[in-house]
Amino acid sequence: MRVLFVVLGGLLASYVAWLAIEPHYHYSPIVNGWALDSFEVLVATLCMARALRRGLGRGAALALGFGLLSWAVGDIVYTTETLAKTSSWGATWADLFWLGFYPPAYVGVVLFMRREVRKIADPSWLDGTVAGLGAAAVCAAFAFAGLNLTGASTLTAATYIAYPIGDLLLFALVVGSATVLSRRASAPWVFLASAMALNALGDTFNLFQSSLATPRLDAVFRALAWPAAGFLVLVAVWLRPRPHDPLASQRPAGFALPGAAATAALGVLFVGALHHVTRIALVLAAATMVAVGVRLILSTRRLRAFTAERLQQSMTDDLTGLRNRRYLTGVLDACFAEQDGQQLAVGRLALLYIDLDRFKVVNDSFGHAAGDELLKQLGPRLTRSLRNREVLVRLGGDEFGVLVVGKDTDDAAAVAQRLITEIEMPFVLEGVQARVGASIGIAYAPDNAGDGEALLRCADIAMYRAKLSESSFTLYDSDLDGEWNLWQLSDELRLAIEGRQLELHYQPQLDLRREVFCAAEALVRWPHPRLGMVPPARFIPLAEEAGLMPALTDWVLETGLDQCLKWRSAGEQITVSINVSPTNLLAPGFVDQIRDMLSARRLPSDALVLEITETNIIANLGQAKLVVNELRDLGIVVSIDDFGAGFTSLAYLSDLAVGELKLDGAFIAALSTPDSGRDIDLVRATIELGHTMGMRVVAECIEDQPTLDLLREFGCDLGQGYLLCRPGPADRLPFADERFDTAQGSRTG
Repeated sequence: MRVLFVVLGGLLASYVAWLAIEPHYHYSPIVNGWALDSFEVLVATLCMARALRRGLGRGAALALGFGLLSWAVGDIVYTTETLAKTSSWGATWADLFWLGFYPPAYVGVVLFMRREVRKIADPSWLDGTVAGLGAAAVCAAFAFAGLNLTGASTLTAATYIAYPIGDLLLFALVVGSATVLSRRASAPWVFLASAMALNALGDTFNLFQSSLATPRLDAVFRALAWPAAGFLVLVAVWLRPRPHDPLASQRPAGFALPGAAATAALGVLFVGALHHVTRIALVLAAATMVAVGVRLILSTRRLRAFTAERLQQSMTDDLTGLRNRRYLTGVLDACFAEQDGQQLAVGRLALLYIDLDRFKVVNDSFGHAAGDELLKQLGPRLTRSLRNREVLVRLGGDEFGVLVVGKDTDDAAAVAQRLITEIEMPFVLEGVQARVGASIGIAYAPDNAGDGEALLRCADIAMYRAKLSESSFTLYDSDLDGEWNLWQLSDELRLAIEGRQLELHYQPQLDLRREVFCAAEALVRWPHPRLGMVPPARFIPLAEEAGLMPALTDWVLETGLDQCLKWRSAGEQITVSINVSPTNLLAPGFVDQIRDMLSARRLPSDALVLEITETNIIANLGQAKLVVNELRDLGIVVSIDDFGAGFTSLAYLSDLAVGELKLDGAFIAALSTPDSGRDIDLVRATIELGHTMGMRVVAECIEDQPTLDLLREFGCDLGQGYLLCRPGPADRLPFADERFDTAQGSRTG
């Protein structure tokens, strides 16, 4: 097809050259006649042939092809009449076919425009209408004013009037379409618009040739306009538009064309008030101004609706549909703006800052889509639990806020308790139940803060203290929290690690077959001077963010192995299990560090079990696999902690050289519930799977005798939980002189 385009372009260029070098332009039956007619027929045929190919633009190509073919037939008739010397001034059969070009051309332009843009807004249509009517008004003011039909018959007059009307409509349609497309117009559309404009200019030169001062230029242009326009149409229908770039910025539609058209229409009306202007031009100009008025009314209404919509969106969270932080900030600013001395006009304010617990586990186990679904379900729950003058907002991530207006301390605490109750109810995510908790910080105004930003900060600080102390909710206390922030807490944790002020508690693990305590899990605790005994789940994330995990893990390993050495020196063959974060496991030299620690204490490799979380391992499977293999070669047992919390465990389990599975506590806790049938099957199957793969299985969170009996029946190797023994300091553990009677559920001396 490209070769054919080159050939046709060459023929058109040769024709242009012939017109340029001909010293005295005259009509040539061969060049201007049959050769040009054949060229136009070929162009029309190729244009219609585009409709045979699949894809967008088939209807436009067919319509435009029919229009070009009608024009070519008109030229053939004109050539025949000229050679037969039967053509004369007035209407002829050729005019019938030339005028037949316009209807399919209109259809083709509209279809072509629809190919360029699939959906057109009302303002774009009106912009196109304004531009098209304004352009038509200007053209009508000149076209019909210069048309002299004195002495012409009715048919001739109608025919000669039909041309400027047809061109007027075509020109208006092209200008209007160009306005609709605006800056989205592609190269094919540019070619088509140029072709239609060239065709209209050719008609203008043909109708008003006597008024031109350069007859030769007039003749050359008239001879060139129609074949060139047909060739441009052919290029437009066959040329593929460039693919739309979804990353390209969407620029707004321009107002240049409709603005210029409206100004021109206003000019036509102004001139018409002073001089004679054709009636059709005045009608078109008036219609343009009416369209401008409609456009202004519509724009005003849309702008008002758009402003209200944007304001609503700016105050609404996209995911949950709740009010967002910006809305809360605006309300707080309004409340504090009406402050009278130390009193607020609305009375007392209470702000509850809510942060979900275990939400990261849901994201890691079920995926972020499930986390989003949980947040969507949470919004209506919390909203139902609120009452008058209690406003719920989503602050971001898994953080929410509730603003309570005009309540005292007890009322805010009651609100917090209602919220906790709703949050702790199970969520159904993809057919599986998931549970989360929450930590809530409560701050008051004007008691704790004098502006909205300070109130948010105080509630946030109280929330974090609640999280660290494992409380459901905590009130802001200026004595504890006045200078308290995460930076200070991070520094306090660093000093506690460096000063060896942390403590290790141990939870014994019972051999369920021999009924003896044979191992212990090391659990780090932080005895904080203000916050009390802080558990690891609360400060480990802080250590991760502050880069303190290497130092913390080193201390836990050294302290745990030192205690193991003491037990073994006393004749107790106790194994110590220590949790290791991904930061430490994947650190260079970690395996060598473990080897050196064991060697320095002359402890065998079976004295240590390293627990890793399955979700963290899956996230770095390739590198983790290498490290686990090295630990296995060293003789260290690697245990997968919280096994079953995620859905990727079984898929990757065979790739990891782990020696122990530690069942997630949620599975074990569910064994004693009334609807525990499926959980029982899962635990039994997991224990059998672990044994089949040569691993021992540990169950945690054993808190009642029926659960213990089931685990023994299933063949579980080790167990730990409050029923067996609570965590505590090393000197209080039942290793030296106690056994555990699994039948009675009690320790014996």
